[in-house]
Amino acid sequence: MNYEEMLNAREGVATHREELPIGTFYKKLIDKKYRNVVELRQELTDSIVFCEGIKADEKMTDGFKHPNQLHFKVKEDCGGIYEIELESGNYQTLSQLLAQNPAVIAGKDYINKVVTLMASMLKQLHEQGVYQYCLAPQMVFARKSDNMPMLLCHGSFYKGMANQGLLYKGFEDTVAPEVLGDGDPDERSDVFALGKFIECLHADSNMGFEYKQVVATATAADPAHRYATIDLMLDAISQKRNMRRSLLSLGAAIAIGVLCVVLYMDLMPQPVDVEFVKPVEERRADPYEAGMTPAELGIDDNDSTYMSEDDKAWQEELEAEIERIFRRQFARAAESTLSKMYSKEHMNSSEQNFIQGNNTLFEELLRKRDELAMQSGLTTEKANNIASEIIETIRASKQKQLKSFGYQKQEKAKN
Repeated sequence: MNYEEMLNAREGVATHREELPIGTFYKKLIDKKYRNVVELRQELTDSIVFCEGIKADEKMTDGFKHPNQLHFKVKEDCGGIYEIELESGNYQTLSQLLAQNPAVIAGKDYINKVVTLMASMLKQLHEQGVYQYCLAPQMVFARKSDNMPMLLCHGSFYKGMANQGLLYKGFEDTVAPEVLGDGDPDERSDVFALGKFIECLHADSNMGFEYKQVVATATAADPAHRYATIDLMLDAISQKRNMRRSLLSLGAAIAIGVLCVVLYMDLMPQPVDVEFVKPVEERRADPYEAGMTPAELGIDDNDSTYMSEDDKAWQEELEAEIERIFRRQFARAAESTLSKMYSKEHMNSSEQNFIQGNNTLFEELLRKRDELAMQSGLTTEKANNIASEIIETIRASKQKQLKSFGYQKQEKAKN
């Protein structure tokens, strides 16, 4: 690899590639067309067991007719297998989807549809004696037309490898312990993987009632404590969902009953006792004794001075959650913008274009900051402080990378 190719490779890894357990996913120009490929990790292709496994995986996948199964072709040359070329299509990894559009999770029944579809695919694979083992967001793809999940390779074809940790390097927490150890992986291992997959879908949101206990059981370290099959896991989710609906219906019925009683009591005539007493001297009423509300007194209802201790704690927890979400979303936007500002092409442009480009990118980032602050309800001052802190941190990191890559400009030699 020459110097120019090395620079191109570095830029590609930073902006256009996605690391998968088996290699690097990116678009490659082949016959004047961009194809989706996975450049396999060399330490895996050095293994004969892995190479035989991926060939067997290709053959099975080619015959597995499911709309959400990604097919692929193994590429090899005189040096052996080096990459796989994915079928044509418009898709990306689920990790890329969640990073670029986290709001997709909030779509109506999106999580339920994804979980149901994934479970259906796993069940069909199990019928053929094939197991997935890993459902990390970087290993699951999403079709751009409907954001539904797609599977690529299947872990059970590589279980003959002596070092399973090498296959899932960097993604060990998404794989069942028995897969990485000396255990005997089976359907319970995919129950574990599906539980971890549901956790990843809720990384930026609260997990629903129907999933919390089910996921905790599915991801138990001991396989004996998990659900024995995917069907049993789905049944548990369905039962929890029905229980939630029943509780909501019961709560609504109780509320309606209480309302009816209150209305009945209000409409019933009440006896009035009249007692004539000597009028007392009128005096100006104390507004606090009169029971006036804070709003009637011109006081802000949100002022913590008039909150109970529970309300204060809840308010502080809410503000912390809002700040955490703002930090995560703005950090993603800042990382993307500053990566463009410190890219090789941008820094090699003319000084005028470099300055104008930086100004434009920075203005876009500030608008993104204001947009996220408005969406989250964070105060302008707080949002500005957090944004400045994140920008400075990422900028310092990018400058260090520039020095390590040799991109910094050299000073002109003095005469």
